[in-house]
Amino acid sequence: MRIRSLLFVFMGGALALTLALGLAMGRLASESAELARTEQQARKTAQQVSTLLVLAQEYALHGEARSAQQWRSLHTQVIKGLQAGQPSQDSLAGAELLGSIFAQLLDASEPPAGDPQDDTRRELQQRRSSLLMAQLLLNSQVFTESLQRQGLEADQKRRQLEQITRHLAIAMPLVMLLIWAGLALLLQRRILQPLKQIGQVVGAISQGDLTQRSATRTPDEFGELSAHFDAMAFDLVGELRREVAVRKQAEAQLQLAASVFFHALEGIMITTPDGTIIDVNATFSLITGYSRAEVLGQNPRLLGSGRHDREFFAEFWRTLLSQGMWSGELWNRRKNGELYAQMQTINAVQDEQGQVKQYLTLFSDITAIKEHESQLENIAYHDALTGLPNRLLLNDRLQHAMLQSRRRKDMLALVYLDLDGFKAVNDRFGHAVGDALLIGIAKNIKQVLREGDTLARLGGDEFIVLLVDLASSHDCQALLARLVTAAALPVDCPGAGKRLQISASLGVAYYPQATELDAAQLLQQADEAMYEAKHGGKNRFRISGLGDLD
Repeated sequence: MRIRSLLFVFMGGALALTLALGLAMGRLASESAELARTEQQARKTAQQVSTLLVLAQEYALHGEARSAQQWRSLHTQVIKGLQAGQPSQDSLAGAELLGSIFAQLLDASEPPAGDPQDDTRRELQQRRSSLLMAQLLLNSQVFTESLQRQGLEADQKRRQLEQITRHLAIAMPLVMLLIWAGLALLLQRRILQPLKQIGQVVGAISQGDLTQRSATRTPDEFGELSAHFDAMAFDLVGELRREVAVRKQAEAQLQLAASVFFHALEGIMITTPDGTIIDVNATFSLITGYSRAEVLGQNPRLLGSGRHDREFFAEFWRTLLSQGMWSGELWNRRKNGELYAQMQTINAVQDEQGQVKQYLTLFSDITAIKEHESQLENIAYHDALTGLPNRLLLNDRLQHAMLQSRRRKDMLALVYLDLDGFKAVNDRFGHAVGDALLIGIAKNIKQVLREGDTLARLGGDEFIVLLVDLASSHDCQALLARLVTAAALPVDCPGAGKRLQISASLGVAYYPQATELDAAQLLQQADEAMYEAKHGGKNRFRISGLGDLD
């Protein structure tokens, strides 16, 4: 085959392969972005479901039409959000089931027809409302867990796609390097060797030996050159100049490769097998703050953050030495002392004998991504007004505390706290003053709690206190009294122009009990005890099954 055809084959193959890799990376990036949107939508929908629970609880407690209207509006947004994406049938069915249950709750909240003094009907209606509320809570938890699983699956798939994309990004220059190596081999066998033979002949001719002839008889350009050497001797100088041009072109390609190394968007670090840094690019200096001169000859421990223990690095080296690569997240420290998170991939570069010659490290700064994830997690699990744990985080801690209580054979107490007269403050002074009062009361309550206890806000003027590590039910009697006192302390409310003071009614349920029960049942017991305390005169607490105390 002629050299020109071989070059066309090589260049065409390189172009086709580069285009295929580029299209594959573009498709992976598109799929990764779609998975990221799916994950974000799942988190957003889970947060909206939490808000739906709060609104449903407010409606169940106060029966306000505004809460029902807000619930319907937000539920419509949830349905539209699911339909706009690529929801599963279970997600849409779960969302529609919530709407059906809330509609039944609205019907159950309508005053019974007939005699307004019919206590039996009123009691049946209240029981139905409570059952529907419990069913709404249970289905919301199931729906939220389904959304969290969807988000987790999308996140895992996205990470897999990102890893494949990184591998393709690494594979692309390696494949191009192989193509150039093949081209160099072609040049060596089909061009350089014949040129060498011709050069020897030219050298002999220049010394006066005109009898020398080229031994090249290949069916290509150099075969023709060899056949017509005597008649084309003057073209020999031109051929030599063409070879010089080819070599200059190869040098330009090497310079281009060096430029890519130093201007890559990812930080690049090359080390010897013992960890000595032998080269870094400009992005490395931009991320770490260290110049190239400052790190050459140093060890990567220079960047250590101190956040990873020996076990982490032991596993790191085991993976790198056994598999020849390591990929993952870790924390490092910039030159100015600031900690930052990075996604890092390390590959071992081996020689022909399989011995490690160098380690090539590529990394990118993902600190902003980690901070954003932390903000989303805080929003999902904490109350926006008071910063206290919300219902989701409370449920997680309660279930964990119940499990620990069974293991340690001790007790815990769940306290349902509802403020007395808070609605009157809102109606008289406005929501801004009401919010300030809620924040102040939450601070007063937290001051009397122990370090391991939890104060959470369910919504409105309802709080939950989780008391753990109790040897017996008598251990928290004094603490319950302090909670009643703390809730009744005056609070500075600038919007009202004075200090406001209200009280609270508390319902207490202990765990474990003679009959095993779950977190929802324990919360329901505390809720019922709270209502009994409120009906018994307010500003007191009632222990489920034991009576109330001032």
